Amino acid sequence: MGRGLFIDNIHTYTDWGLILTAQEMQPPKVKTKYIEKPLGDGSIDLTEAIIGDVAYEDRKGTFEFDLLVPPENRAGLVSAMGSYIHGRKRKLILPDDLDHYYYGRMALSSFVAQGLIGKLEIEIVCDPYKYKLDPTVKSGSIGTGGSVTVICTNSRKQVIPEITVSAAVTIVFNGNSYSVSPGTWKLTNIIFVEGQNELTITGAAGTTYSIEYQEGAI
Repeated sequence: MGRGLFIDNIHTYTDWGLILTAQEMQPPKVKTKYIEKPLGDGSIDLTEAIIGDVAYEDRKGTFEFDLLVPPENRAGLVSAMGSYIHGRKRKLILPDDLDHYYYGRMALSSFVAQGLIGKLEIEIVCDPYKYKLDPTVKSGSIGTGGSVTVICTNSRKQVIPEITVSAAVTIVFNGNSYSVSPGTWKLTNIIFVEGQNELTITGAAGTTYSIEYQEGAI
């Protein structure tokens, strides 16, 4: 397979014959807030004051391609590509990082015919985080001791996990206790941060549990 991008179910080289010649995926800019001290040195940094964490702007990417198809086929192919991506939100996987995807709105930003070669550029404005291809899942059952401790390792993006249990249980997280009935729950007070997150689930032996969350990295 030639070098290209996966855009949802399309590969730009295999399906369209585009040769990726240049790519740029910018890191997201940090949303900062500083207040100058009128009578003191420096400033007051309020960047994390509202949500307790750093927030980021959208991430932008630009990709350049050579299009090697007969001139008489160009118009139809470029039109098909435009219908598929222009103005649409898509998943994007880069050739150098096949374990993550970006998600955002894409655009066919330019096309120039230079003799037998077409020069084409695609842009994307996407979420600041890149996401693991598949959600992370921790599952199992409570043993005869009546409780189980689960360590969930998370990437940079804070996330509320989806917790599914087959019977009533009590969940302890960061010193706080939550009682839930059988079913699937997203508890707004259980927020996974970067690193290891520990939950203790207490209930009847044999009760099954599943903890699912989508990891996002910078």
